[in-house]
Amino acid sequence: MKTSNQQPVLSFEGVTSEPEAIYDVPIWGFNFTLGHGELLLVRLERGHFRIPLADIAVGLVEPTEGKVRFNGKDWRGMSPERSAAQRGRCGRVFSGQGWCNEMTVDDNITLAQRHHTDRPQREIEAEAANLARYFGLPGLPMRTPGQTLRGDLGRAALVRAFLGRPELIVLEQPAKHLFPEIMPPLMNAVGAARSRGTAVVWITDEPRIWSEGGLRADIRGTMFGSRMQEE
Repeated sequence: MKTSNQQPVLSFEGVTSEPEAIYDVPIWGFNFTLGHGELLLVRLERGHFRIPLADIAVGLVEPTEGKVRFNGKDWRGMSPERSAAQRGRCGRVFSGQGWCNEMTVDDNITLAQRHHTDRPQREIEAEAANLARYFGLPGLPMRTPGQTLRGDLGRAALVRAFLGRPELIVLEQPAKHLFPEIMPPLMNAVGAARSRGTAVVWITDEPRIWSEGGLRADIRGTMFGSRMQEE
């Protein structure tokens, strides 16, 4: 958990974004701080499945107002090379596809670890295979995303998100098409990551996940239009 000599993992300071066609709504006036091991649980409004929170959190989209800091550093001030390396320390389940269709799923999963770490490929693949079995796959899917079953892609997305012990994990509707059977391993994986100091953002439109007391969220926020109201 957060200690006095550690920078917060993620902080939003008065963050507002522009309306864009790829999102259902922009965000307006977001303020929160996530320390090591802390969890932000965000409940989406009905019919609003895509908001820019995740893209902004990992530095892919710049806000029009405010600052977003990852480990104390503003994404906006980083060079492209530095920001790419920092994103290598983040895990994510995307609300959309999030896959490179020209690559096999196993290569998609291990790509960031192969490019942003010095870990031996054998070690990366062994960890990924163990995570695949943990999340209910017989092994790493070797086909392209277009040739892979939707449920298997959902499980593969979890493998990619948790691979390499990231410092920040952003989960956009991670139980979609897999609820409720995925919840025990997913909650255990989140709990283990938090115990190691990983900060987690979990975005959901599933009421049963929102009411799941076992998540022990440090911050709970409900979307109303472009605003998030903490509860």
